[in-house]
Amino acid sequence: MRNQLKPSTLQNKLQKSFIVFVLLGTVALIGIILGAEAQIAFMSGSPKNQEIYVMSADGKGLRQLTHHALYDAAPTWSPDGQQIAFVSDRGGFFFEIYVMTTDGGKPINLTQHPADHGVPAWSPDGTQIAFTSERDGNVEIYLMDTDGTNLKRITNHPGLDSQPAWSPDGKQIAFESTRIFGSDIFVMNTDGTDIRRITDDKHWDTQPAWSPDGTQIAFASYRNKIWDIYIINVDGNAEENLTDSRSDDTHPTWSPDGKQIAYSSKRDGLYSIYVMNADGNGAIAIAKDLQLALTPTWSSKPLVVSPKGKSSTLWGALKIKQ
Repeated sequence: MRNQLKPSTLQNKLQKSFIVFVLLGTVALIGIILGAEAQIAFMSGSPKNQEIYVMSADGKGLRQLTHHALYDAAPTWSPDGQQIAFVSDRGGFFFEIYVMTTDGGKPINLTQHPADHGVPAWSPDGTQIAFTSERDGNVEIYLMDTDGTNLKRITNHPGLDSQPAWSPDGKQIAFESTRIFGSDIFVMNTDGTDIRRITDDKHWDTQPAWSPDGTQIAFASYRNKIWDIYIINVDGNAEENLTDSRSDDTHPTWSPDGKQIAYSSKRDGLYSIYVMNADGNGAIAIAKDLQLALTPTWSSKPLVVSPKGKSSTLWGALKIKQ
């Protein structure tokens, strides 16, 4: 219940309490933001029955989102953190692109076509999903709206084009291609124009992931007869091996602040999820007790504090001495 204030004292009390109230409200909001945490989605299970899981960046709060006898894989977050797109053969013989809410709601088939599809990637503005498809007889990269409409093919080459990854500004897509000897990382505009080769190595380069500031691309490469995580500047310079381990390391994904990279590693016998600093140091396992944990993907932002389209209101009580 609010105390009734006389008109003569109301203005003075408001003036005294306004700054304090604003400061308290700001501190409370900062506390909520700091308490929120970006999540990592990944796939885990037996080779024939993978499921989609979500956990915090320290491995806590593990949740299984899908429960199906067939294959659910390659999760990718919507920019608002409310949905996850993934690949599944639950609808029959072919792999299709599905989308579900992050509370594990019923998945919706977006592609609905008798061909294999894979590796969905949500655009930063949340309006499109890039993915690969064999619907035209070769593995190419396509775009569609997030409801499955307005399909557009953006690559057209006899080589295999796969693993699309959006730049943070939504203007470019990095991808893997065999269009030149071996498999390298390329970058193109989102309409498929201005294709540029970023890596140049005789071994396999794959799974590109943009840094949040848009200056670097992390990728997996099969050099030295083992998979490692590398980074390279978008102009193709300053390539560096981050893991340089004696085990296979694949599927890099950047934390929203760009300070860490999560990835899959086989250093414990089976693939597990690890997190390291962006310079390759400080690697720790965050999901090592699950069977065959692969394809981690970091959400682009912390969990939403308020429902979409709503605002948060903070109430407080102040006692001011006269």
